[in-house]
Amino acid sequence: MSERMERLERENEQLRHAIESRPVIDLARRALMATFGCPAPEAWEILVEVSQNSNVKLRVVADVVTAAVAGPHPMPPDLQNHLQTAVEGWRLREHEPGAGG
Repeated sequence: MSERMERLERENEQLRHAIESRPVIDLARRALMATFGCPAPEAWEILVEVSQNSNVKLRVVADVVTAAVAGPHPMPPDLQNHLQTAVEGWRLREHEPGAGG
């Protein structure tokens, strides 16, 4: 198989995976917006920050957030700590001089 064909197949797989992950990520983002009163871009940044700082894939973080909001599945303490830190950071940035909030 040509190098170009392999690259296109990898890209196709990545796009398919992104499309499958998007609904749960959007749900988690909306849960953060409703819970913490943050706008959509900041909710996205919080999810990304939790993912990066915990070294857990974004879609897994989104699954955990959604499960915690929807039912009896509490967040693991380490992810809960990362989420709390990210939300506190957002709140501090919101109240900086010149910030929108």
